[in-house]
Amino acid sequence: MLTFKKPALEDQSWAEPLLYAAGFGSCEYAFSNIYMWWGAYGIEYTQAEGFFVSRSIDGESAIYNFPAGPAVDDLTALRRVFDLLREDCRALGKKFVINGAGERQASLLRALFGDDIQLQNNRDYFDYVYSAPKLAALPGKKMHSKRNHIAFFEKTYNWFYEPITRQNIPDCLAMNEEWCRQNGCSTSESLQIEHCAVKKAFADYEQLGLRGGLLRVDGQVVAFTFGHAISKDYFDTHVEKAFGDYRGAYPMINREFAKTLQDEFLFINREEDLGEEGLRKAKLSYKPELLLEKYTVTLED
Repeated sequence: MLTFKKPALEDQSWAEPLLYAAGFGSCEYAFSNIYMWWGAYGIEYTQAEGFFVSRSIDGESAIYNFPAGPAVDDLTALRRVFDLLREDCRALGKKFVINGAGERQASLLRALFGDDIQLQNNRDYFDYVYSAPKLAALPGKKMHSKRNHIAFFEKTYNWFYEPITRQNIPDCLAMNEEWCRQNGCSTSESLQIEHCAVKKAFADYEQLGLRGGLLRVDGQVVAFTFGHAISKDYFDTHVEKAFGDYRGAYPMINREFAKTLQDEFLFINREEDLGEEGLRKAKLSYKPELLLEKYTVTLED
């Protein structure tokens, strides 16, 4: 029987190499994301047959992420770990569900289980993936409005960009509190959850190996962003916040942070829009290289 546990910082040393080795590119495979959000979604994990496997319980379903590890394309190894997951699910008396499976994982599941699987995608959970060099340069006519907003910001404000460090995290936390006050966190459950996740990330920022940057105007933090590598090609941006009354702050923090990543990563994953119309419009306006389709997969026992 598998024994699952709640996320803890000391697990990063074994979990992150397995997640990284899979090379999936979707936001579910960043250990820092799992650590930030586990309290909200009840995420637990374990190591099985050389794979990182996670689960959460939602009503009548036990929801597992596709196993991650260096042998992810080995069908024999995958079958062994799926046998363990299905045994775990039977012991719980739940319906077996795999969440966040991209096309690569879906192909492996088809090879393993054929017609026994049912796949359903949900546009709200597709990841937005961008070219890192393009986010840093914002080239072409389609990015003209972004460049205009950035030009306004540069000319109007006494601004400075700097990486997030232990010394300036308190300034980011203060900005996060004010952002929440302005955006009604107290009346929004989802914003309250995000607020707690951001605080958790900053509390363990260095230990998690997070990377980020902030913008100051006249010394005050008006925007910040941070994230973590998912694989050798993909960086995942977990959070981006800016004060809306500073025109150009969002495209500015986006561009400045992308500049620091463009020589190391091919792609930047800016995660899902969760069906929020404004967020979807904003993410599409940056012209993603691809929308990383993800399936919810049910497996007949």
